[in-house]
Amino acid sequence: MSFDTDLIVLGAGPVGMCAAIEAGRRGRRVIVLEKREVEDPAGAKCNTVAARSMEVFRGFGIADQVAALGLPDDFPTDVVTATSVTGPEFDRLELPSRRERGEPRFPDSDWPSPEPMVRLSQIYLEPILKQAMQTTPGVTAHYRTEATEVAQDAEGVTVTARFPDGGLRRLRAPYLLGADGGRSLTRHAIGTRLMGDAEIARSRSTLVRAPGMRALWGNRRPGWMTWVVNDRVRGILVAIDGRDTWLLHRALPHGVADFETVDFDDSIRALLGVDRSFQYEVLNHEDWIARRMVAERIQDGRIFVAGDAAHLWVPFAGYGMNAGIADGMNAAWVICNLLEGWAGPAMRDAYQAERHPITEQVSRHAMQSMLDMVDALGGRPVPEVFSSRWNPLGMVMRKVMGRRIGPINRAQFLPEGLNFGYYYENSPIIAADGKAPAYTMAGHTPSTVPGCRLAHVLIGATPVQDLLGPVYTLFRFDPMLDTDPLIASAARRGMPLKLVDAPHPGHPAYTHPLIIARRDQHVAWRGKAPPSDPDALITRLSGHVEGT
Repeated sequence: MSFDTDLIVLGAGPVGMCAAIEAGRRGRRVIVLEKREVEDPAGAKCNTVAARSMEVFRGFGIADQVAALGLPDDFPTDVVTATSVTGPEFDRLELPSRRERGEPRFPDSDWPSPEPMVRLSQIYLEPILKQAMQTTPGVTAHYRTEATEVAQDAEGVTVTARFPDGGLRRLRAPYLLGADGGRSLTRHAIGTRLMGDAEIARSRSTLVRAPGMRALWGNRRPGWMTWVVNDRVRGILVAIDGRDTWLLHRALPHGVADFETVDFDDSIRALLGVDRSFQYEVLNHEDWIARRMVAERIQDGRIFVAGDAAHLWVPFAGYGMNAGIADGMNAAWVICNLLEGWAGPAMRDAYQAERHPITEQVSRHAMQSMLDMVDALGGRPVPEVFSSRWNPLGMVMRKVMGRRIGPINRAQFLPEGLNFGYYYENSPIIAADGKAPAYTMAGHTPSTVPGCRLAHVLIGATPVQDLLGPVYTLFRFDPMLDTDPLIASAARRGMPLKLVDAPHPGHPAYTHPLIIARRDQHVAWRGKAPPSDPDALITRLSGHVEGT
């Protein structure tokens, strides 16, 4: 049976678009189906692009575009906890504006990456990705097109979709990636369920236009995100553009199911600390339930699921979208390797083996952060905490609460460990040689242990990430080592292996003069000498070692 394309992607959110762009850059034909209108705005829940995602965008050539949008150049990305936007503060985590980026006084100034994280709403990110996707050769996107049925057989996948004219068409491809959201048709098609905590909390979220918002800080440094707790509301204000557009979350009390319990207008004014004279215009509103759920399986045969189709969790600091982008990039890399014909069945199995454990870990980190924050803010509000800014008892109590809140905020909004520390422990296509260093949400140890992210260094003036090829890259830091047999073995298998000769970078993590790293920066193998059996190594890296 002939195929209409190499890969079908369901969903044109950030996850699906990144996967489509990556596959297109590898020379594959991709059809993307999205049920939204082409001009429909994105949601505003995710407002952080992680450093690892920015590294992906650097590879696409769009990182500078992403970093330039959103907040004004002088708007700080501080995270504040206060009794209201206008009220006394408990804690403030100072983070840089675009203009301040690079100043050493900020705690993320020395992160091991050429691309710092960016506080940017998905509203602005999606149009950039859409333009990149639509200009990638081989990628075709169909909007207002909804998949109605998915089926697979031994040779490929068939998707039945309703196109804008109302007609049904069947599309055929060797592989399918479902990035089609929490109610994923793809996930249901492979018979897997979401497991975990079906409800952690309930929240009301309102996107507003309020030109007077910026003035509420007066002469104070404004916050990108302001956590609010007082005797009327608990919620969060997020600056979307730092001028007119803002997002307000208001939490329902624990155990309360009726969203109307939290008065729409009163909760907004209580969060801001303003009276009825303050004007705002509602642009969008959504009542939603925070969950921590992960699919039992995220791959079955020729079908892969990624992003919200694979995991739903608290929309905290952008973890969901950024983990989803990593899912999509991993799936696209695996699928392209399979399509090229040189990869074996263990390559396909690697997606489940690598991404599922990480998804589970990140989901628990995100949930625990939220629960820790709720606990730190305390139970029943104490009036003295919310009284006058200069009330002595209130000042003491806020200081005590701030000491509890500070470490939690620093971990969840500076998640260095979640960005750079996670590793693939039991992958069938990684030649393990030792235990990867442990990591926390906030910290990690740079490493070249197979499975870890390749420690960031500069090779000359070039970040090591920029030297990676599209599949595998062999770094040789000792020109006396003979790598010809290894390169020849890869060539016989048909597995792309780029050779980079470079002086030793001098970083303590680089304990081996030979390292093979993947497109996604994860180390696949390292050696102090060329492998004694290069064919065995290439057999593993190409996915032809089964039962692991």
